[in-house]
Amino acid sequence: MKKYVKFRHKFYFPFLRPIARLLARRYHFKTKKEVLDKKQNYLILSNHQSFLDPAFVAISIRRPIYFVASDALWSRKWYIRLLLYAFGPIRIRKGTADISCVRTLYAAVKEGGTVAIFPEGNRQWNDSCFHIERSVVKLVRLLKVPVILYNFHGGYGVQPRWGKSIRKGKYTGGIREILSVERLNGMNDDELYEKIVSGLRVIDSESGEKYRSKERAEYLERELFVCPKCGLQDTLVSRGNEISCTRCGLTASYGEDLRFTSADPAFKFERLIDWYEDQLRYVRELDLEKRKVLCSDKHVRLFDKTSEDRTLLSEGEIFLEKERLTVGEWSISTAEIFGGSANDGNKFSFNAGEKSYIVIGDERFNGIKYLLFFNRVCEQIVKMGGDKYYGLDPDWS
Repeated sequence: MKKYVKFRHKFYFPFLRPIARLLARRYHFKTKKEVLDKKQNYLILSNHQSFLDPAFVAISIRRPIYFVASDALWSRKWYIRLLLYAFGPIRIRKGTADISCVRTLYAAVKEGGTVAIFPEGNRQWNDSCFHIERSVVKLVRLLKVPVILYNFHGGYGVQPRWGKSIRKGKYTGGIREILSVERLNGMNDDELYEKIVSGLRVIDSESGEKYRSKERAEYLERELFVCPKCGLQDTLVSRGNEISCTRCGLTASYGEDLRFTSADPAFKFERLIDWYEDQLRYVRELDLEKRKVLCSDKHVRLFDKTSEDRTLLSEGEIFLEKERLTVGEWSISTAEIFGGSANDGNKFSFNAGEKSYIVIGDERFNGIKYLLFFNRVCEQIVKMGGDKYYGLDPDWS
């Protein structure tokens, strides 16, 4: 196997930091230089709030860092090629247990490199952290290097994943704790897992910070698709700081403190995670026998993204039934689908067989609902224990 850690990575990383600092100003991000043992390499574990998190970690930890990145990053575009060549991110196929990724991590660490992982596997969609798989403990045991627990605070508040505008507010990052190898060895697996989960837990809506914008609620329907008052699907519309239902008239305001308020007594939610969890209940309890089409949207495009060049396969209306997913003239059995992920804003991707696909909708398209319903209809996902990242318990009994 070829060496993964190369001299050029050490050469190019200093050129990244001035660019990262410019981006940090735009996103109101602040950090400080962290002083680490120059002779020691580390495993960095961080919560994941922004697509710029890797660049911001590189501002404070000043050494080449090999980040694990989704295969969605890889393409033949010249600037992507340059990034891959200069910084050597480690590729992982989302929605799978990627053994080749683990092997590369091991090789990079053994060659003296510092590696970084976002164990949640996804950037936050709301003010709650994603599920962290227990396999992170096995990785820590395998690599046998000190672990840095790194925290971002305010990234969700400044630019929520469902939104488009950047809000003014406090956004910081820094090391929360460093766990030595001796300390790691002194914990059993359960203790280590709980230490990682608690050490990465950040809930922006609990901070008391304010995030100012005139479009605080804009594009919330990229995540929300069920009205909590009338119980209907795909009737929510956002504008400015409010989201409302086109059927029953329910209106709620999204505040600078990342909390909802409403004059309607039927509205009971304060945080976005509360509304989201009510959607999970809706998906769990929906009678599939009485509903032929579980969800649908118009004007989407489907691409094959198995290779670095996306290939357009179909476009038109998408609809998910119990046994098939259809996009325009193209369709696939739900029995073939074994994983998926909600991408930035108006996209979602899924895996079937050896293929990877991505669906791109209009600017208010909600891809999360398809992933949630996959947990009801895709046999392989249910057998693997369900897609815990989006909060659904696979036990439907």
